Amino acid sequence: MNVPLRLGLALCLASSVAAAHAAGRASPQSWSGGFDALERVATAQYSRLDLAAVAAEDAERELAGRPHRFAIPHATSVDAHRAGTWEVHGERSIWRYRVRAEGAASLNFGFTEFRLPPSAQLFLYDAAHRQVAGPYDASKKNPHGQLWTPVIAADDVVVELDVATAERDAVRLVLGSVNQGYRGLGTASKDYHQPDLGETTGSKSACSVDEINSGTCNMDVACLAADDPWNDPRRAVGAVTLNGSDDCTGSLVNNTANDHRMLFVTASHCGLTATSSPTVVVYWNYEWPTCRTPGTSQSGLSNPPDPNVASSGATFLANTPSPFDSGCNSSNNTHCSDNTLVELDDPADPDWNLFWEGWDRRTVGATCSQSTTDPSSTVGLCASIHHPNVDEKRITFVARDLELGGISNGVNTHWHAYWDPNPPILPNIVSPPASLPPGVTEPGSSGSPLYTSEQRLVGVLSGGPSACGATGENLSDYYGQLALAWDGLGTPTTRLKDYLDPLGTAPEFIDGIGTTPFQLALDPASIAVCASAGSATLDVNVSADDGFAGAVALAVSGAPPGSTTAFAPPSVTPPGSSTLTVGDLGAAMPGAYTLSITGTSGSDVVTKAAPFALNGAAPGAAMPIAPTDGATSVATTPTLTWSAGTVSGPTRYHVEIATDTAFANVVFAQDVADATSVMVSPALATSTTYYWRVTAGNACGAAAASATFHFRTMSAPGDCKAPAQPITLFSDDIENGENGWTTSGTGGSWAISTARPNSGTHAWYAQDLSAVSDQGLISPTIALPGDQNPLTLQFQDWLQIESSSGGCFDGGFVEVSTDGGTSFTQIPSASIISGGAYDGVIDDSYDNPLAGSEAWCSSAGRSYDAGPIRIDVSSYAGQDVQFRFRLGTDQSVGYEGWYVDDIGVTGCGGDGTPDLIFRDGFEPPF
Repeated sequence: MNVPLRLGLALCLASSVAAAHAAGRASPQSWSGGFDALERVATAQYSRLDLAAVAAEDAERELAGRPHRFAIPHATSVDAHRAGTWEVHGERSIWRYRVRAEGAASLNFGFTEFRLPPSAQLFLYDAAHRQVAGPYDASKKNPHGQLWTPVIAADDVVVELDVATAERDAVRLVLGSVNQGYRGLGTASKDYHQPDLGETTGSKSACSVDEINSGTCNMDVACLAADDPWNDPRRAVGAVTLNGSDDCTGSLVNNTANDHRMLFVTASHCGLTATSSPTVVVYWNYEWPTCRTPGTSQSGLSNPPDPNVASSGATFLANTPSPFDSGCNSSNNTHCSDNTLVELDDPADPDWNLFWEGWDRRTVGATCSQSTTDPSSTVGLCASIHHPNVDEKRITFVARDLELGGISNGVNTHWHAYWDPNPPILPNIVSPPASLPPGVTEPGSSGSPLYTSEQRLVGVLSGGPSACGATGENLSDYYGQLALAWDGLGTPTTRLKDYLDPLGTAPEFIDGIGTTPFQLALDPASIAVCASAGSATLDVNVSADDGFAGAVALAVSGAPPGSTTAFAPPSVTPPGSSTLTVGDLGAAMPGAYTLSITGTSGSDVVTKAAPFALNGAAPGAAMPIAPTDGATSVATTPTLTWSAGTVSGPTRYHVEIATDTAFANVVFAQDVADATSVMVSPALATSTTYYWRVTAGNACGAAAASATFHFRTMSAPGDCKAPAQPITLFSDDIENGENGWTTSGTGGSWAISTARPNSGTHAWYAQDLSAVSDQGLISPTIALPGDQNPLTLQFQDWLQIESSSGGCFDGGFVEVSTDGGTSFTQIPSASIISGGAYDGVIDDSYDNPLAGSEAWCSSAGRSYDAGPIRIDVSSYAGQDVQFRFRLGTDQSVGYEGWYVDDIGVTGCGGDGTPDLIFRDGFEPPF
């Protein structure tokens, strides 16, 4: 199949999309006539991409485990008040801006400022009026104030804003990125061909035959029978674009509240962060309308998605590290499960018929086997549903039990899925052959869900060797385990359980849900009660969508044995409520339970879960165990353990660590439910004495606080040796402006930002640009004493800088000058005491001005939680120095960048005693 034919098909579908849009939506005002010709509209022109260079870089990116790329971004700053063309027609003002990109397969746009008054509507459409997206209006108002659009499958696109003239000044519209597409989403630029590097270490080892469309071996989801249970998770899966340039697959996931929250899970190596999540676009129901026989040429065709069946924008919630990140190493590789969870900004459109998939977080590999001799049956099989090469949705089956495995730097972090070599011949395949080729995954499938035979999510795709035609071990891929991502790294931003289990019931698995016409809400959401209370009550509020008629019958299960349950009333006609009473608690067995409250109306069933903790008596006091009292050289992230006192039913423990025996300066406090240990995070300071205690409690009361234990943390290189004490020589928390700092370089500049401070509200920030730059941040002069060694420079940093396979494309490092800033020398990796040595050498292939230098970089990102960077600068003792933070970027691909905060220089001195006026014995000894 040649490229012109594929593009022709794309344009035919685009015409039908435009027709449907015109029938059901408002059309751009300029289409009605009476406006200036497009030739008179302000136009941005972009030249043809160097597709050979782009393809070579794509091959390297994919081998390094980076997301599949479909477009090249062009940074802009087009303000509707300062650029474009305005025309006034009566009481309406129309603004247009035209973008042409030679040879582009598609265009999409990132509005980095998007605030519209009530009368405004924004459209995007191709110059031939075949495809149109919008209108986007004032209701599209997100906290991040951005709008990133779906693709328009054309190389000539118009942006049009229609607003009441009286509200024109209220428009806040800045086009910050024009993204020139060359493949994916049913489109392709002529002459794109990705080179074969002969390696298989990245997220996917090969693309489809032409590196553009989904491989012909894959099976359309339209091949499923109408009553096949796989049609439910099919509705949960969406194609994802990010930053207008990268793509993956992800899926909508349920939580224990069953509240249709727009939780969306994908792979961390796809690059979703707090900064990039607003750029997310999810394409729903992007499917081929009929079932094509796998292995035929028709199965390789593709068309673009409907731009109006898409969600735009998301908020980052949590992730676990990518196994392809250089920061995933031997000390933390068991957590590199590659899961990212975001919440989509847009609510679900009822017309899209979405589904929130269930999940299974058990650590035992799921059983996957065809449980019938019927060759068309999918019963018993596991599967993945995905968007290969970010084209129409496909389903790939697993007929062998999931096995524990790992990929790249991850060790036993993934489920190893072996694709069915004899996939089922689904009922909707017309004139089915005797057998079908095995389905696989491809670039663009990354982040897609792996399901058990019960259609529950167990992991997301990191990568693997599979491709059409693969056999044996190569007919398999690796999915980062939800089981590991559940607890992740132990914080709300590094674990998924806070969001998938908001009720705290800790189920091992739950089922998915679709949209239902009525809803249940529980008040309170959970109950903890002492048996002496005799009973407990919970209100069940029932609401319904418009048009719902009928009563909802209520039932409950899961109450403590020996108790009684009753609803008053037993059924509710919405809107209304019922009170559930759980009685006879004095005769019930204490323990932790989950009430399952079910509402039923005809075929519609809704279930809500409520944790129910029943205690028989207050607990006895707990007793600390480890670290033992007086322990030394304790790790900075110790696991505290204690023994429970007498317990009757669920018990919670309040754990505290302080720097004083009165616990006036508490540095760590956490409530722990039904466990007798907790890992301390973030890390404590080195060479410091801490005190800790634990207090047990439950619904019947609290015990006395435990005995207080103390321990001293391990020392680290650069720590002052006792009895010497740290002496602050320089400190800046970036809360007082530039404070003597200066900037240098070309192509970009450091600036003070409020986006990601480590403390306070400000940090220094340099953007990882998608263009050549050399950005320097120079400190004031700092006098280093000659008699206070060791001398240490330390700072907190957060970075997301483009890395390569084994090195850096972009990168940052620290330099020092001893001649007043005339010359600077890079501080070597050997001088970095803690926080992480340089990640690799900056690549010399793409014009980075710092090529060949060691640097820090990580496409997956490094957070402040990693702890401060500490550098030994004792070799400069006795000199006046300046430090320079330096970031270099190459000609393409940008990430969020580098934040630096809380910068300080310390020395060591004294003997640990206060300065006393008298040293002759007249003062009492200290």
